[in-house]
Amino acid sequence: MSQSVSPGIPEASSPGILHGWWPNPIFRRYVRSRLRPQALVVWLLLTLVVASFLFFMPRTLALYQGRMPIADAERMPIFFIMGLQAVILFIFGTGNVAAGVTAEADEGTLDYQRLSPLTPLRKVMGYLLGLPIREWLMFAVTLPFTAWALWRGEIVASTWMPVYAVLISSAVLYHLTGLVAGTVVKNRRWAFLVSIIVIILLYTVIPQAAKFGLVYFKYLTLWPVLDEHMLEFLPRTIRGPAHLASLLTDKPDARFFGLNLPEAVFTIFSQAVLSLTFIMILWRRWRKAEAHMLGKVWALGLFAWMQLLLLGNALPLIGSGDLFPARQIARRYGAQMMAEPQIGEALAMIGLYGLVTMVLLIVLILIITPAVDDQVRGLRRARKLGWKRVPWISDAASSLGFTAAMALLGGIGWTVFAQQIIGSDWFRGHQLAAWTGPVFVMVLLGAGLCCQTVLEARGGRTLFLVCIFLGVVPVLTGGVLGMVSKASLTPAAWLMGISPVSAPFYAAATMVPTTGFDDTFSLTIPTAFRFWQGITVLSAVWLVVLLRQQHRARRESVLGPVDLFTKCASGTSAPVPPSGLKDRG
Repeated sequence: MSQSVSPGIPEASSPGILHGWWPNPIFRRYVRSRLRPQALVVWLLLTLVVASFLFFMPRTLALYQGRMPIADAERMPIFFIMGLQAVILFIFGTGNVAAGVTAEADEGTLDYQRLSPLTPLRKVMGYLLGLPIREWLMFAVTLPFTAWALWRGEIVASTWMPVYAVLISSAVLYHLTGLVAGTVVKNRRWAFLVSIIVIILLYTVIPQAAKFGLVYFKYLTLWPVLDEHMLEFLPRTIRGPAHLASLLTDKPDARFFGLNLPEAVFTIFSQAVLSLTFIMILWRRWRKAEAHMLGKVWALGLFAWMQLLLLGNALPLIGSGDLFPARQIARRYGAQMMAEPQIGEALAMIGLYGLVTMVLLIVLILIITPAVDDQVRGLRRARKLGWKRVPWISDAASSLGFTAAMALLGGIGWTVFAQQIIGSDWFRGHQLAAWTGPVFVMVLLGAGLCCQTVLEARGGRTLFLVCIFLGVVPVLTGGVLGMVSKASLTPAAWLMGISPVSAPFYAAATMVPTTGFDDTFSLTIPTAFRFWQGITVLSAVWLVVLLRQQHRARRESVLGPVDLFTKCASGTSAPVPPSGLKDRG
C-alpha cells in the first residue's frame, strides 16, 4: 500500500548519487554546498578551458613545428596537465580546506558538531573529503586528457602509476595540513596563508636541505618519484640529451639504511606516517577542544622516528659522496675544482643537522608543554578523583622528563651523523673529540630545558620575547659587527655565541679541530662556545629548580599538604581543601 502525501507538502527527494554512497552527514553536507550547479559549472568549464589549452598547445607545436612522431607529440602535454592537477589539488584544495574549517569555527558549527554522536575519526574524514570535493571533481575533469596522452604516447602503467599514486598521497597530506592549520589557527586568513606557505616551502626551500644532508625532507613532495620516471615521460627524440643531463644531476636513490627502496614506496610510506600524525592531532582536538595537539608519548615516538629517517636517508650517501654539496656541484657542472668535500662543508652539515634537531625539539616542546591553567585543572581533577599525582603522560603533567628524553635521543642521532661523516674516507686527517656525544646532548638539553621551563612557568609570550632577544638579536647584531673589519670577527663571534641558533655550528667547530680557518676565528669559537654553554647549563639548572619549587607550591595550594594527600589516597579520611580553593566546576 503506497503512502499518501499531504497536499501542499513536497515529497522528500532521495539522496543523490554523489552524496548517498557514504552515510557521513558532514561529507554529504559539503557535497550539497560545494557542488551547487551554478558555481560548479563555472569552475568545471574554467578547468576544461585551461586543460584544453595546456593539452593542445604543446601537442600542436610538437606535431607541426617540431615534426615529431605522433607518439612523441602525444607525450608533450603530460607535464603541463600534471602541473595543472597539482595546482588544483595542492593549492586550491588545501586552501579551501584550511579556510573552510576556520569558517566553521567562526560560525560555531564546530561546537555543534562536537555534540553529534559521530566518532572523531568520522568527523575528520567528513571534513577531509568533503571540503575539497569540488577540487577533486575538477581534478577528475582533467583525467581524460591525461588518459589520452598516456595511451597515445605509449607510456606503460609502471611509469605513470607510481607518479599518480604519490600525487594523490601528497594531496591527502597537504589537505590534512590545511585541516590542522584551520583547526589550530583561529583566523581564517592566517590559516589559509599558513597552509599555502607550507606547500610553497615544501617545493622551494625545504628540498634544498637535501643538498646539505637532510635528504628526508624531499620525500614530502612529488619530486623524488617524478625525477625517477622523468625519462619515461619524455618524447623518445629528446630522451638522449635528457638522459645525459640526468647523469650530471645528483639523484640518489632512496637508500634507507641500504634497503634501496623504490622512490614511490618510500615516499608514500614517509607521507603516510606524517598523515597519521595529523589525523592523531585532529582526533585529539575533536575529543577535547583544549587537548594538546599531540600526547607526550606520541611526540617522543615522532621525534625518534624523525631521527631515524634523517639518519637512514643520509648515512648511505656518505661513502659515495652523494651527500656533499661539493660533489653535487662537480657532477652537475662538470667542474673539477671542489670535487672533493672540504672540512668546512662537513662542519656546516653537522651544524645544520644539530640545528634542525633543535628546532624539531623546540616545536614538540611547544606542543606538549602545559600552560599554567592546564596544570591547575589537572591538579583539581586529581584531587577530585583521589589520585596521588597527575598522571605523567597526561596533558596537564610537566613535560620536563620528555624534554630530557628527546634531547638525549637527538644528541645520539646528531653524534652518529657526525661520526659517520668525519670517520669516512673523505676526511681521513680529521677526527671527532672523545666527548662529542655528551657535548651534543648538552647543547640540546640546555636549549630544550631553558625553553621548556620558561614556557611552562611563564607562558608563550615570555618565551617569545626570550627567543627574540637571546636567539635572534645576537645573531643579527653579530653578523653586522663581523662585516666591519677582520678585527671585529672576535667580538662578533662572542656576540653570536649567545644565541642557541649558533650553538650547533659552534659545537661542530669545537669538536673537530681544524687548521684551515683563520687562527683568531678558529680559536675564538671554541672559547666562546665553552663559556656560553656553561652559562646555558647553569641557567637551565636554575630554571629547573625554580620550576620544581613552583610545581610544589601549586600542588600544595590545590591538593593540600603532600603528606595529608598521600594519606587520603591510601584510603583514610581525605583532607578538607581550603574554602578558597574548592572546585568551582
